[in-house]
Amino acid sequence: MPRLRARINKRSSERNQRLLQHFCENTSIHGLKHIFEDGSLFFERVIWSLVFLSGICFSGYFCLQMWQKWEQSPLLTSVETHLYPLKNIPFPAVTICNVNKVSGRKLNDAISGNPKFKGVSYAKLQTTLRYMTKLDRAFNNEEELLKLSRYYEALNITALDLFKVLKRTAPSCTDLILDCSWLGLSEPCMQYFTFLPTDDGMCCTFNGGKYFDTILDLETKAHEPLKVNGNGYRMGLSLVLDADLNDCSVTSGKFDGFKVLIHSPEEFPDVAHRGFVIGLGTETFVGVKATTSFYAEEVAKEIPPSIRQCLLEGEKKLKYFQRYSRSACSVECDTQFMEERCHCRPFYFKGDNQTKLCEIKSYGCIAEVYEGIHSRGDICGEECNCLPPCTDTWYEPEISYASFPGRGFNRTRTFKRIVARHRLNTGYEKKEYLKSNVAMLHVYYKEKTGMRYRTDIRYGIEDFISAMGGLLGLGLGMSFISVIELFYFLFYRRIFLWLRTNWSTHKKAPENQTMAIAPQHSYRTSSKSRKSPPSSPTINPSSSNIWFLSLDGHSQLVRRGSVNLPSQIQGRVFKY
Repeated sequence: MPRLRARINKRSSERNQRLLQHFCENTSIHGLKHIFEDGSLFFERVIWSLVFLSGICFSGYFCLQMWQKWEQSPLLTSVETHLYPLKNIPFPAVTICNVNKVSGRKLNDAISGNPKFKGVSYAKLQTTLRYMTKLDRAFNNEEELLKLSRYYEALNITALDLFKVLKRTAPSCTDLILDCSWLGLSEPCMQYFTFLPTDDGMCCTFNGGKYFDTILDLETKAHEPLKVNGNGYRMGLSLVLDADLNDCSVTSGKFDGFKVLIHSPEEFPDVAHRGFVIGLGTETFVGVKATTSFYAEEVAKEIPPSIRQCLLEGEKKLKYFQRYSRSACSVECDTQFMEERCHCRPFYFKGDNQTKLCEIKSYGCIAEVYEGIHSRGDICGEECNCLPPCTDTWYEPEISYASFPGRGFNRTRTFKRIVARHRLNTGYEKKEYLKSNVAMLHVYYKEKTGMRYRTDIRYGIEDFISAMGGLLGLGLGMSFISVIELFYFLFYRRIFLWLRTNWSTHKKAPENQTMAIAPQHSYRTSSKSRKSPPSSPTINPSSSNIWFLSLDGHSQLVRRGSVNLPSQIQGRVFKY
């Protein structure tokens, strides 16, 4: 039994060796036939083996690099044009916040006009509004915040009541803006302003998106984003802003003036962190460079959001915002995080009826959470998967300024409109008031055109296959047919040989039975002489042809592997 098993294993090993040699001699992969060539020297085989291994290493290394490039960076972003028309780009939203958050005159009126606040002192309400409009004041002041909260609870004053006081006492857009001009026209410029809560208190936003908050009873009318056809400050927004320092009650900075943020209409105006400052007695010019980006249609269809790192319109719905933006998504995520930590939300974050406003005692928690969010980066955006939209627009402001008012300002149409509308005198006192209380702001496109980026598929499946095929062909001479040959010899060669043998066995025997005789010499025939085939019945494995002698005396030369062989001979002839 062991001898039989050893004999079977030996035959199987010999068959595998012959099969490998046959594959190497016939494959289109370069170098293999030289390794297994009959009669080649050992040194020669070693050399060709090293050459073949070098080809494998060369092709394998660069194929791996190509695979990593295709897997890790399948997209390519390039500049489509520097001449993108401005008429296709929405004009940016402009949010303006007065450093003075509360009007002293309005605060007195709010106390006297509201029965709930008749027993509240001016100083106590002023302190409360200071905490509400600047969060960092709440750090390490938990005891005072708790006392204020208990005080208002005793008077049945809620967080919503305090917000209504803030809204009523903050300088409105009509108080803040002495003159407004859009595209050189004063009307209907003010209609595009909304008075909304931000992280820097109540502010005025020009060309903002739709805003609604059911708890705060705030809702703005939706309008199409404004657009312009040209550049220059005459084709933009011009404002004359009044700080009215004589009416200051609660300020959020160590300077007098305004904070301004240029942003997309869909973005949340986080003015406290991203806004720039406009000083009083200055005329500021903000030249904006607009840049847009979009993704090709093939990218949106073939590549998932986790790889393209952006979201198409409709792929993610927001709870409190109608249109998706990364900033709006981050605000919703921050709101959820604050609800989990502090069990409430500040007035400037959106919420629904199930989310209550923060009482004054919770502002210490809100300040810590809000500061932690900004100090750790966009952690909430990452946890909530707040990817940027695939079609996006961003704005880069360039700021310059000069002293205001100049010598010729009293002869301009802007000055005449201000005098007529507000019944101002034109004397020396008014000029001094303009220097110490007023600033002028121009927001416009600096260039005649914008820049547009396009994102395409860097390596499609066709490019990847072409690159891999080129590398394999360069290093090993492989092709698609070579791969088929490899699979054929590894998995299917034995099956087909077995089928050939069994097919011949089950065929009906021919009328003329034949016997195979292997040639030992080469035979040539001519018209003059003809040699007879050999009579030895042995089979020479190295010969590719086989002689057959019929019973009628005729000989026939047939190639090895032909199905014309008799069934009793095929088992001896087929070697593979």
